[in-house]
Amino acid sequence: MKFFKKLAGMILAVSLMVPMIGIVAFAAEGVLMYTDPSTKVGENVDIDLVVQSNSGETVGDVQVNMTYDPATLEFVSGEGFTADGSGALTYQGTGDGAELRETVTFRALQTGEARLTVDSTAASLASGETLELQQGSSTVTIEAADDGTTSVEPSGTSGTGETTEATGQTTDIVVSVNGTDYNFSEAFTGNDIPGGFTETTLTFNGGERRFAANEAGVTLGYLVDASGAGSFFLFNTEDATFSPFVQLNISDTTSIVPMNATDSVSLPDTYQQVELTVQDQIYPAWSDPMAPRYYVIYALNTRTGENALYQYDTDDGTYQYFIAPAEDEEASTGLPIPGRLGELINNHLMIVMIIIGLIGLILFILMIVFAVKLVHRNQELDDLYDEYDIPLDGEDEIETEKKPKKSENKAPAEPADDGYDDEYDDEYDDGYDDEYDDEYDDGYDDDYEDRQATAKIRKKGRKQKGASDQDAYDIDFIDI
Repeated sequence: MKFFKKLAGMILAVSLMVPMIGIVAFAAEGVLMYTDPSTKVGENVDIDLVVQSNSGETVGDVQVNMTYDPATLEFVSGEGFTADGSGALTYQGTGDGAELRETVTFRALQTGEARLTVDSTAASLASGETLELQQGSSTVTIEAADDGTTSVEPSGTSGTGETTEATGQTTDIVVSVNGTDYNFSEAFTGNDIPGGFTETTLTFNGGERRFAANEAGVTLGYLVDASGAGSFFLFNTEDATFSPFVQLNISDTTSIVPMNATDSVSLPDTYQQVELTVQDQIYPAWSDPMAPRYYVIYALNTRTGENALYQYDTDDGTYQYFIAPAEDEEASTGLPIPGRLGELINNHLMIVMIIIGLIGLILFILMIVFAVKLVHRNQELDDLYDEYDIPLDGEDEIETEKKPKKSENKAPAEPADDGYDDEYDDEYDDGYDDEYDDEYDDGYDDDYEDRQATAKIRKKGRKQKGASDQDAYDIDFIDI
């Protein structure tokens, strides 16, 4: 009996131990780490919070409660972070891998070492298992500012965007820039002021306020958004308005600040207004469709304090001073191309240029064909002249026959009656006339027929050569 009681007691003890072993087995381990950065008084500093699971499984929900010294660090921003302004900082987030990493930004207020310590943590894996974290901490080393400043006042925000009246640095003056509200602030140090600018005071909203300005009269004001992050904005002293301040260095001594003004820009109608993003800010710009590589912006020259146009080269990433081209008066006063035709040409300029090139090529080929045909025609005429022995221009060496005297062609005059015997005259006339007539007729007729045949051949050649050359080869043939 005692044996069974002991056996039952052992079984019960083993049964009670099993759940305890299961709890220990399903408690995963991880680590909570921070970076240890260094900074200077008045500057912002980032601290990374890292949560890792040792098993490599996905990190789930994480909550970390931390503490920092508000006298040395001022909370600025951080996704998932909240601060109460008295030194308590809480992070809540969910991981999507074996490592969760977030960044929190502080502003250094005075020299020394500032610690960020962990009060408590609550974490789990994506599977729902508890994640036990080995806790770490962060140490921030703060040095004096470049101008020797060892401490600055906080900006006056509690980390939730609420203004703290005790400091008096961030005012309740609300200004709107591009639809976003900001609070005017004087909580900036010499390190915050951009290069080339120095601190100055101006009358603003009924009081003397801290601003920054350069020798050219360009003025900057410090504004703080709802998260407590502050930055400089361009201040227009004429109408007391603010605009985003983006400084672009175009040389060692000159920088420009893009402006939102559009009424002051005058460009030819070929330029189209577009939007250009510069350092997360959107500004109006103008582009010529014929040169899409370049954009024209309206900007303030911080060295001269003058507003002008500048051309941005998208390939080189550079800016150059730009002179707007003048309108073509002749083109504007002449007959314009019909709207639809002009639009069609502009939209299909490359195709139009190709068509014009093809037409020019076809005309060039036709000129070559006509030239070859003309050469062949001249060769055929030369062959024809050679075949019929027709002389060319400048080679008229036709031997002309001497025109016989009219007296030689006439029959002998009847001799005067000198008393000779009629019988002698009859014999003389019959004998001489018969012999002379036969010889003259035979010689003249043969020579005349040859000359007539030659004249017909030459006339035929002149007709083929053209009417313009006909007179040059006409020869009057005469009887000999």
